[in-house]
Amino acid sequence: MPALRAVLFDLDGVLVDSREAWFRLVNQATRHFCKPDVSREQFEQSWGQGIEADLQQFFPGCAAADVQRFYEAHLLDFDGCMLRRDGARDVLVGLHEAGILRGVVTNTPTCLARDLLAWAGLIGLVDVTVGAGPRIAAKPAPDMVLQACRELELQPRQALLVGDSQCDAEAAAAAAVRFVGFRTERAPAVQELGEILALVGAPPGR
Repeated sequence: MPALRAVLFDLDGVLVDSREAWFRLVNQATRHFCKPDVSREQFEQSWGQGIEADLQQFFPGCAAADVQRFYEAHLLDFDGCMLRRDGARDVLVGLHEAGILRGVVTNTPTCLARDLLAWAGLIGLVDVTVGAGPRIAAKPAPDMVLQACRELELQPRQALLVGDSQCDAEAAAAAAVRFVGFRTERAPAVQELGEILALVGAPPGR
């Protein structure tokens, strides 16, 4: 197996615990766009999907750009419901010290993903951020994962993706990158981010 050169992370649910914030944001958006409220069950089933899937499920008839702008303008209104995941900083530092590149691959729009990374104090600890945009297909398509590999100048077989949703697992498989679940039933999986360092043979971060 080729040597590992990069670890790519999903953002929401992995580096940042933002599930409750997104639940509240989606329901604020449905009210803003005069759509039905989203139940907890509906939200949980949709977790990890992109804006286009949100449009079909929650905002029929709305423009993607309008929903994206609303998300970008209001997610951080709910920052009191978000936490930087324990071990996020340490794992990113540890990977860097081991010479392993770090990326974020997320269905969150790119500029909002960078806002979240800045909020969490992680913006300077990743080498590339690939998020949703008009010219790139959301996960579970492989496009974002492959784009991150291109920007890091490596082959997909040299990367590993850490994610918490079925979308992540399917994107990794489609891109032919290795996959590790974060707190998923799917194996292989880790329960804490620090386990990633041992998994890839990197020393603990400081």
